[in-house]
Amino acid sequence: MKIYHAALVAAFLSLTSAGFAFDLPGLDKVPGVAGLPAVSFPRIAGSEIVGSAEAAAERSLEALRAEAAADPDKFVDEHTPEEVGLVFGLPAGSRYMISNALALSATVQVRVNLGTQRLTVSGPGVGKVFKISSGLAPEHGTPGSGKCFAPDFIETMHYSSLYNKAPMPNSVFFNGNIAMHGTEAEHLLGKPASHGCIRLSKADAKTLFDIIKANGKVNTSICVEGKTPVK
Repeated sequence: MKIYHAALVAAFLSLTSAGFAFDLPGLDKVPGVAGLPAVSFPRIAGSEIVGSAEAAAERSLEALRAEAAADPDKFVDEHTPEEVGLVFGLPAGSRYMISNALALSATVQVRVNLGTQRLTVSGPGVGKVFKISSGLAPEHGTPGSGKCFAPDFIETMHYSSLYNKAPMPNSVFFNGNIAMHGTEAEHLLGKPASHGCIRLSKADAKTLFDIIKANGKVNTSICVEGKTPVK
């Protein structure tokens, strides 16, 4: 994260409220509508002083907002979790790791095992195991083994600007730009095959998405474990 964004994060998070927390475009997306929150962001204190650090920070923030409004999917794919959270108003705690103890207290617990290429989800009346394809090591191996995360956001359909607008149905993002999502390449499930994301069959991705949506992101933990097999 660039140095000036530290000031932006502190300034912005001091303004956040429950009204800012939402899932990014996808749950109720209307074609042609950017999906940014319809709010007026207060200016950063001191930004009215020409040449000040606050004024420069305000200009940078406005540029980020404009970029996100023009293409939200591209913005999510290409920017840091801090920048995404800053512009879209995601709570700071949702963008970072959580403790293993906190993960074990979550209503819905998702465990991604890179070694067995399986995903386990458990919760109220739920206990399922799905085949996955994680990142293809060593270049694209899925990061985060041994760590737990809270979901950043969910989208019913995300299109990857990094990989030729590839469809990513029922996406659940965590650990920055990593997502659990449905795939067309279901024949590859059970072995590493992705650029870092966690692929599932389209049916399993929808099941996982619906479980998380029904119970809430704040009540969900995602833990990654194991080591990716290398051919």
